[in-house]
This record gives sequence, C-alpha cells and structure tokens, in this order.
Amino acid sequence: MRRVPKLNGSTHVNLTVRDLDRSTEWYCRVMDFTVVRDATPAESGFTFRTLVHRQSLAAIVLGQAVEPDPAPFDERRVGLHHLGYHVPDRAELDRWAAHLDTVGAEHSGVRELFLEAGYGIWLRDPDNIWLEFYWLNADYFMDRLRQQRRAERAARTAAGTR
Repeated sequence: MRRVPKLNGSTHVNLTVRDLDRSTEWYCRVMDFTVVRDATPAESGFTFRTLVHRQSLAAIVLGQAVEPDPAPFDERRVGLHHLGYHVPDRAELDRWAAHLDTVGAEHSGVRELFLEAGYGIWLRDPDNIWLEFYWLNADYFMDRLRQQRRAERAARTAAGTR
C-alpha cells in the first residue's frame, strides 16, 4: 500500500484583493488576524501582506495587483469556491455568530450542513470571497470512513479468493 507524505494541518491561502488596506482591516477586525509581513517582490506586479491568526497560526496572504481587476469574486468562475475554517465544537459556532454580530459582519447565522455533516456559518469578505466557519460531525465522517474501509477489505478478500 502506497503511503502519501504527511501534512501537519497548518496551511495558508493567498487571496487576491482589490484594496489591500480595506481587506487587511476586515480580516483583522472580523477574524482577529495580525499583520506580520509586507512584501513587494520585484516584477511580481503585486504587493503582498501576510496575516496570521493569533490562536491557530493559520495564515492568509493578501495580494493586491498593481492593476487590480475591479470585478468582485465569483465562486462560479474556475478557481476558489470558498474558504472554510473548522471550529473545535458546535458551541464555538454560536460564539462566532455573536462575535460577527458584534463587529457588524453580515452572516448566515448557524445552519445545519447537508447530509448530517455538521453546522456552519457563511459570510463574505469585502471582495465577495465566500468564507465558512464550520463544525463537523465527527461521528458522521468516522462512520463513513469505517464503511469505506470495510468495503475495501471485502473487495481485497473477494479478489484473493478467486
């Protein structure tokens, strides 16, 4: 069985924005990110700003092109659909909803995800990029993983008995 190299769960995403200062203010105010670096690589055509979330160390790199496209983000175009952030438990979503209300960020409220997968909150950043805070129902996914493993074992057993 082939082993895939490990990931440690940490990640960053690089988002192109129309107004670097406006987006920086929004991500810092709404999601408690902190600016840690600015860079304008030669010949890149971009100014980049790295923001880090204080608790999770997740990072967002916001990039503004020298000549930004004025059209807002649209998840129907090829590329990013939305960006999701996992929260540790269902109650944390209620805390996020209250926080979003406090900072004046429009959002969906806490809603049940399809297929018993958990619950989530949806909102949009200043460039219309769709964001999600979600809590997954681990029992749902663990059951699906067990079913898949059983099916794989059964297929290997059937193949070995032929």
